[in-house]
Amino acid sequence: MLALLVLGLMSPAIAGMKVPPPVSLDDVVAGPPEEFAKGGAFLEGPIMDLQGNLWVVSIASGWISKISPDGTWKDVFHSGGQPQGLEWGKDGKLYGTDRKRGVFVWDPKTGKVDDYCRYFQNENFHGPNDLIFDGQGGCYFTDPWGTSPVNPRGGVYYVSPGGKEVKRLIDNLAFPNGIALSPDFKVLYIADCMRNQVWACPIESPGVINIGFSHIFNTLPNGGWGPDGMCVDEKGNLYAAHYGGGEVVVIAPDGATIGQIKLPVGAGSETTNVCFGTGQYANTLYITEAGDNVIWKVPMKVKGMKEWYLK
Repeated sequence: MLALLVLGLMSPAIAGMKVPPPVSLDDVVAGPPEEFAKGGAFLEGPIMDLQGNLWVVSIASGWISKISPDGTWKDVFHSGGQPQGLEWGKDGKLYGTDRKRGVFVWDPKTGKVDDYCRYFQNENFHGPNDLIFDGQGGCYFTDPWGTSPVNPRGGVYYVSPGGKEVKRLIDNLAFPNGIALSPDFKVLYIADCMRNQVWACPIESPGVINIGFSHIFNTLPNGGWGPDGMCVDEKGNLYAAHYGGGEVVVIAPDGATIGQIKLPVGAGSETTNVCFGTGQYANTLYITEAGDNVIWKVPMKVKGMKEWYLK
């Protein structure tokens, strides 16, 4: 016990922990899901720009598309491979993960797609899936393809600002899928999809995680495959798209399950990712469902966390 107390004092993830007040789904959700738009081919990677346009990827076709606030759909550019996730950079460029080409970057001014991070130590990745930027402009991303509980070699990487250095942080996950950060950038959340778990890894400094205090944050409800894409709200609650479950699981900052935002009966169950809107749409949660290729929107009582490119 004494040893645990000493270690606790050494870890910012444990020191100062308090019993949180109870939170229910009614505290965060304002209404039921509504259909927003339909299109694409195996939808993933939603992210909204500052003008209120929602961007998504179509894994099966390779297209990255823009959906205006009124639901108008426009295919904008092709990744050249199989795009998976998207994030805006503070430089105004759109960054994405691609199963075939690593991490790419698209410049809206020139329309050009370039490689941002293609290799690690002169070797190809398994196939990157999702990414998130920290407050310094560094990028964490997951690398799962071809991995599973019987082949746990899935990786998590960190790319320093400007793409100068690439570090492998983890290399033994079953299928690291979605990735997110807490609002204070002190915790990295990783969806280990094929184990049906979300992991929480304390961050000691940009690109450095505390392996000793990394832990299972939440195990999703039975049914479905496991957690896919994720996002975080302003209060630190985590939202995990439950692939195969037709729902988004809402998780409190202490890892307790708040509840599930379920799609309507008859909707597709392949919920792949989730994000909050920006500006006047900040109180709206967007969910991509890849079976029927539908984007759902949910009115919320909370806003998404202020990601660094919005600050």
